[in-house]
Amino acid sequence: MAKKLTADDITYQTRETTKVEINNSIERFVQFFREANSRKYYAELLKIAKVYPERKSLLVDYVDLEKFDTEIADFLLANPEEALRVAQDAIFEIDLPIEGDYKINVRFFNSPKESEVTIRDIRAEHIERFITIEGIVKGTTEVRPEAIRIEFECPVCRKPIIMSQFGRKIRSPFVCDDPACGGRGYFKVQKVDLVDSQIIQIQEPPEDIVGSEQPAHLPVHLTDDIVSPKESKKVLPGNRIKITGLLRKIPAVSRAGAQLTKYDLYIDANYVEPIEREFEEIELNSEDEKAIKKLAKDPHLYEKFITSIAPSIFGYPEIKEAILLQLFGGIPKSQPDGTKIRGNIHLFLIGDPAVGKSQLLWYVSRLAPKGRFVSGKKASGAGLTAAVVRDEVTGGFILEAGAMILANKGIVCVDEFDKMDKDDMSAMLEAMEQGTISIAKAGIVTTLNADTTILAAANPKYGRFDTYKSLIDQIDLGTGGAVVLSRFDLKFVIQDVPGPEKDTALADHVLESLTAPERIEPKLSIDLIRKYIAYAKKTSKPKLTEDAKKIIKSFYVSWRSKYREEGGEMTVALTPRQLEALIRISEASARVRLGGEVTVDDARRAIRLLEYSLRAVGYEPETGRIDIDRIDIGISSVQRGRMHTMLTIVNELTEGVGKAVPIEDILVKAKGQGIDNIAAMEVINKLKEKGDLFEPRPGYIQRA
Repeated sequence: MAKKLTADDITYQTRETTKVEINNSIERFVQFFREANSRKYYAELLKIAKVYPERKSLLVDYVDLEKFDTEIADFLLANPEEALRVAQDAIFEIDLPIEGDYKINVRFFNSPKESEVTIRDIRAEHIERFITIEGIVKGTTEVRPEAIRIEFECPVCRKPIIMSQFGRKIRSPFVCDDPACGGRGYFKVQKVDLVDSQIIQIQEPPEDIVGSEQPAHLPVHLTDDIVSPKESKKVLPGNRIKITGLLRKIPAVSRAGAQLTKYDLYIDANYVEPIEREFEEIELNSEDEKAIKKLAKDPHLYEKFITSIAPSIFGYPEIKEAILLQLFGGIPKSQPDGTKIRGNIHLFLIGDPAVGKSQLLWYVSRLAPKGRFVSGKKASGAGLTAAVVRDEVTGGFILEAGAMILANKGIVCVDEFDKMDKDDMSAMLEAMEQGTISIAKAGIVTTLNADTTILAAANPKYGRFDTYKSLIDQIDLGTGGAVVLSRFDLKFVIQDVPGPEKDTALADHVLESLTAPERIEPKLSIDLIRKYIAYAKKTSKPKLTEDAKKIIKSFYVSWRSKYREEGGEMTVALTPRQLEALIRISEASARVRLGGEVTVDDARRAIRLLEYSLRAVGYEPETGRIDIDRIDIGISSVQRGRMHTMLTIVNELTEGVGKAVPIEDILVKAKGQGIDNIAAMEVINKLKEKGDLFEPRPGYIQRA
């Protein structure tokens, strides 16, 4: 049980900073619990008594407390530790029908605006005050028992001494608190009161970060029923929450164990409130809605949006159009069998150096309210997904969220995608398709929300993009990278191809942006675009019309049947994955105009962008056909046929497995079957990569 206080123990500062003594404070809380708001809280206490300890907290609306007794409400804000003890002791005075010892927590929500403070703005003046912060859960420790009170025995007079505990180290008495004794020595532990405990790290939300500042963090201490299996789901990494509690200080300690003059801060949480936000909870007034609805009817709506995306970057209209649709997104769906189909549209860019890829990604990360920019080669720690690391404060393990979890319901722009950690690459697969990330490390087993849209960019490993090589051959993605690449709905190539007209227009644009930047101002402001997208995501849930279905179906079937079997190999132009992408992109197109239906025009826009993407990365120069396998697995139907032929040649020459033959003999045989030396060596290298062939000594090939 909590230590009971008398009214004479309590003093507090009012809002006018006048020191006032609170008399009969426990009785006043008792009166509040019994009478406030038509005896609502008394009824709640009786309900808790029936199910205790399954339910252990009474939730109190601060507004009710303030209406009932302003002084007690002020007392809570100024001296929360004492006020919370008094409130808890008041419940004991009510004498609830609960057998044995019990402890009912009093948790306050709906605190006044004056108690709200951003993590970045917390100062010494807030210490020991009742404050409310909002942020994103960055990391969590495991739930473990923690001592909140320890009863010691004086070695001289044997009197029990009870000490409250906080921080990492046990606080034990130096001297007996009985003046008549004053005994010193070893104080034996007689009893320990334990409570479930967890430390979480809160990071300030993206909208509170200015410019290139690093996000501010603050540890939060959670105890008792806040960390119950049911309640702990509120504080999973990536969740956005509001914390109300007491700001405490704890002495900082050097690595050698010496106490420093500085103090670390943390919040002792009293109440945790989850905040569900989609694109962003942007406040829209009537003027905003009027402007949005007017813009939706503009005949040049799409053009205005497209030209307002990264206006300082010249060209790339198709890519900017795809990014526009990505920001709006499709409609997520759940099937009767529980299968989920994502609405997120993932985009992948690959291009030559100095073509503006990084600038484009950086702009989009700023445009999206919950956007994050990550560089593949600089991502560390939790990286893109999540990591289990040792916590410096508690010494235990903490689950630290990466960018994809922190940007849940937002967008992550990954630059230098080809240089990112390979473990992140494989973990991304689940996130991109299912919107979750599963963790099983260091005894921590959980599934985190990562319903995040991905815009990624990579550089070709040979410097510039080669249209004669497959996409996979030009990116170093490691094992499993090809599977991740297949989850991108649209893939675009950005090439720096010299041309007088294009170069002149580009030079004019760059010079104008540097000398007269006002001339390339976007037609739509970032603020308006954000509000428009947020409004569209909340209000527009378009459904496919029959005409739109026919257009998409006709395109899919015709492209699938366009290429028949040639040379023993079937070319696959499209798969069901592209069909799903067409639906998502069509829905996003309808959302742009706040439409309730996906029309033929929306379907055609999606088809046009998909065709543009496929022709850029899936075109097979030798056959003039689109081959989806060239994109997804890096081996076209032509190459598959040649690989089959090459293995047959090797088998014939070796007369069975186990003999090495000169490469020159293989090339001669291959040439006789229409495969030139360059193509033959390319196939041999592919087969070596797959492990079908190996080179036992220079110039010789053997079956594996």
